[in-house]
Amino acid sequence: RGSTSSSRYPCPLNFPTPPTMQTMAATLRRQPSGLALLLVAAVAWPCLLTAGQSTPTQKVLEMMADLKAKGQKMMEEEQKTFDKYAEWVDDETKRLGYQIEDGASKIDELVAFISKAEQDAVDLGHEVAKLDKEITSLETQRADAKTIRDEQHAEYLKVSKDYGESVDALKRAIDTLQAQDSDGPAAGALLQQMSESVPGMSRVYATLLQQETARRGSSGLRGEGPAYEFQSGGIIPVLEGLLVKFKKELADTNEDESNRAHHYGMAMLHIKNTIAKDKSDKSDKAALRGKKMAASAKAKGELAETKKSKAEDEKLKEEIGATLSAKSQVFKANQKVRAEELEAIAKAIEIISSPEVSDSYSKHINLQQVTAPSSTKAISFLQAGRSARRMAARQQ
Repeated sequence: RGSTSSSRYPCPLNFPTPPTMQTMAATLRRQPSGLALLLVAAVAWPCLLTAGQSTPTQKVLEMMADLKAKGQKMMEEEQKTFDKYAEWVDDETKRLGYQIEDGASKIDELVAFISKAEQDAVDLGHEVAKLDKEITSLETQRADAKTIRDEQHAEYLKVSKDYGESVDALKRAIDTLQAQDSDGPAAGALLQQMSESVPGMSRVYATLLQQETARRGSSGLRGEGPAYEFQSGGIIPVLEGLLVKFKKELADTNEDESNRAHHYGMAMLHIKNTIAKDKSDKSDKAALRGKKMAASAKAKGELAETKKSKAEDEKLKEEIGATLSAKSQVFKANQKVRAEELEAIAKAIEIISSPEVSDSYSKHINLQQVTAPSSTKAISFLQAGRSARRMAARQQ
């Protein structure tokens, strides 16, 4: 034992297990197998310690306390990481939920808007068609009214000309008779001659004959000429009476024409204004209908995009929830394993710290014969740790 080469000995393979160590091994076997192997290696660690250092029990306890601290730290870090992830999931889920609600609300609004816009377009189309029909009707009325008015005016011109010529003929006849101071049969003969040459006089002469026939109560005048028929009275007063009568009828005809022209002008003005208003309304309604249809088309595009975005948000929310569920299961399983490991370490520390285990080492191990380089101890421990992890992985 005095030389360097004889101061290091490998740990005996047939190391006897005292009763207290049997109790510890049985306890460790009830823990996870991977950790149990690690702890067994830790218990055997005193075989690799060098003389002159702390007692094997203290070294093991320090090592296991360090493992426990690291395990607790890793467990806490995993908890913090998962809590942070769960908080992100909660925030993201809420955000997506709000977006989905907003999307659903926007979809309802767009559907209502599209429905109203399309109905408005249909109504405006009906109104435009109605205005078209009214404009056509008004234009027909205007054409018909113009035709009637043209006929009335043509008739007026004819009647007015007849009356005008008759009045002129009466004036001329009266002037002629007065100038010749003729009356009776001579006046009748003169009037008959004038009826054949003076415009309008034929109508005057026909009227005179009708009056004379009515006055005499006969069916007509006989003879070669009507000159002798006017012997019973003066012809000039009769002509003057006819002049007054024809002037009044001419004035009435002119007034009637004026009234008809006025009414026609007012009717044409009303039709013109109505057509102009209908055309303006038609143009406005057609433009508004176009805007409604364009707005509906745009809203349909927004509706499709909103539905797509809503579906994507719903899918993403579902995926986030599924991922959280899967990660939660893994996290809980990991936490459970770490809790069991920490429990096993704590139990091992409790067992190794007991006086019975310390006495057992003192009685059965000569620590002065057990020395090894620190590198050899570290390699042996790491190999034991890796073997334990591999066994634990195979069992899972």
